[in-house]
Amino acid sequence: MTSGSLSAAHAPFIASLLAGGFSRPAGDGWPAELIAAHVARNNDVIAETAERVAAGLDVSYDNEATVDRGELASYADRAGGLTGLAREVERSAARLAAAADGLGGRAGTVVHVLIRDNGEIVQDGPIPIGAFIEGNATFHLDLHLNQLKSLEPVREPGPPSEFDTYQLVLLVSAPDAPVLDTEASAALGRQHQGHFAKMRAAGYLLVAGPIDDDDEIAGICLYRAGSVQQARKLAEDDPAVRSGRFVVRVMTWHTEKGALSWP
Repeated sequence: MTSGSLSAAHAPFIASLLAGGFSRPAGDGWPAELIAAHVARNNDVIAETAERVAAGLDVSYDNEATVDRGELASYADRAGGLTGLAREVERSAARLAAAADGLGGRAGTVVHVLIRDNGEIVQDGPIPIGAFIEGNATFHLDLHLNQLKSLEPVREPGPPSEFDTYQLVLLVSAPDAPVLDTEASAALGRQHQGHFAKMRAAGYLLVAGPIDDDDEIAGICLYRAGSVQQARKLAEDDPAVRSGRFVVRVMTWHTEKGALSWP
C-alpha cells in the first residue's frame, strides 16, 4: 500500500465524520466521537512505532491507550467535536503514511503486537511492521467505518424535482496527434486558450480545465449551448481540435437546479 493510498483509505471515514448526524449507540457501544478518537489515536501510536523502527530501535506496540474510554473521551473533547476529530484522523493518517514511507527496507521488521478488544487480548505476538500498517488501513479501518455507518441517519432524499442542463465536453487526446516543435506547440496552446476566452465572451462556455491522472482524457469543458449538436460544433472549432491534437466527446449533463452558480 502506497502512502497516497493509505491516506486516501481514510477519506470515507473522514467524510462520515464531517457529514455528522449520528445517533447514539445501543447499550454500551461506542458513540461516533469515541470511534473517531480511537482511529486517530491508534494511527499515531502505530506511526510512532514505525518511526522508532525506522530509527533502528527495538520497539513493540500495545493498544491499551487507544481503547481506554476515558482517554478517548478526553481526546475527543480536546479535538472539539466531529469536525475537529475529522481533522485529527486526517492528520494522523498523513503521519502514518509518512512513517510507512520512512521504513524503506525495514518494512519487514517484526514487532511484538499486543491488541485488546472489549477487555480480552486478541493478538499477542510478532507482526512485520509494514503488514501491520496495511492491516490498520484496511480491515481495521473498515471495521470502524462500518461502526460509524451503523450510527448514520438514513439519507434517501430522492431525485431532484427540477434540473439544470449543460453540455459536457471531454477533450480526448488524439492517438495520431501531430508532432509539433516547441514553438508551434506553444502557439497552438495560446490559440486553444483563445478559443476558451471567445466561448466565455459569447456566453457559451462556463468553465474549462485540464485533467491529470488519466491517459485518455486531457480536459473537460462545460457548455451551455442549448443542445449537444451546437456544443459539439463550438468545441470542434477549437484550434487544438481542428489541428488534430484533441477529439471531442459531447454529452448532456443534468444537475439539480441551482446546484451550480456562475458569475
